[in-house]
Amino acid sequence: LFGISPLELTLQLLSFLVTSILVPLKLEGGTTATWWTVFSPLWVANGMCIYFRFIVFLRIHYHHPVRRPRAMFTLFWIVSVAALLTSFQMLTCDYLESRKYSLSTVLIPMFIIHTMLLIRSCIYTDNPDKYPTVHGERHVLQLPANVPYPNDGRDNSIIFI
Repeated sequence: LFGISPLELTLQLLSFLVTSILVPLKLEGGTTATWWTVFSPLWVANGMCIYFRFIVFLRIHYHHPVRRPRAMFTLFWIVSVAALLTSFQMLTCDYLESRKYSLSTVLIPMFIIHTMLLIRSCIYTDNPDKYPTVHGERHVLQLPANVPYPNDGRDNSIIFI
């Protein structure tokens, strides 16, 4: 699921659960905590995910040299998404505390994340058989013959996952 391990997914879900309990308490006046405190479980989970991904990257880097490029890409992906989510959460906290920014400014990191997901959903590959099929069908889009691309003998397909 987008390069996220089950441990990272569990951490994120638990942090969302705690935050979803703290937000109504804050809105209903059940707690005097600031918005920064309410959103802190999300930041802790993001930090733990980055730490976990960095340790996995180091192990792959030193023990599996063939898999280094994939590990670098996954580390970049997790750090980028976590940094953008953290900036969105910080802008949201600042907006809720002081209304200093407009909502369009607060949502800019989310627009960037959505753009990254759109780009990542199209994977260019030279071997589409590596990817699983959905209901026995592979979702492959062949580029038209009149599109100029290098003819180096590779299959220039776009795989939609």
